[in-house]
Amino acid sequence: MKRIFFGIMILVMFVMVGTVLAEEAAKPASPEAAKPAAKEASENGLTIARMEIAGGVENREPAGVASTFPATQEKVWCFVEFQNVDKETTINYVWTFGEKEVDKVPQTIKAFSKYRTWANKTIAGRKGDWKVDIIDESGTVLKSASFKIE
Repeated sequence: MKRIFFGIMILVMFVMVGTVLAEEAAKPASPEAAKPAAKEASENGLTIARMEIAGGVENREPAGVASTFPATQEKVWCFVEFQNVDKETTINYVWTFGEKEVDKVPQTIKAFSKYRTWANKTIAGRKGDWKVDIIDESGTVLKSASFKIE
């Protein structure tokens, strides 16, 4: 009787361990993995693979990527990488300081599988919360990034 009870207990433990392992395997590896991919697409298929706020651009890559910059920072750069651009299109960088739109910079994006571009904004010592929206021709916000000047 003890052998049967012991055998049933082992069988139950194997089933429980298997269930726990199956549940763990079904979970994403991290909270970041649970999020959708960073790519976002507009109605016309324009896809942003990467958007960074930086203190500069060097060798066609963002340099000094940060979310906070000192008030002595003269300019802040918004670097954007598009993927699979089907046709030439225009986007706008919309720079907002606090709740007020302070600049709108249009830029033509060429048809390429990978297209990197950037725009900058002179900060002029304006401390506070900033935001940059990338907007397509139809007025859709493709992606936004926020930063702070302290």
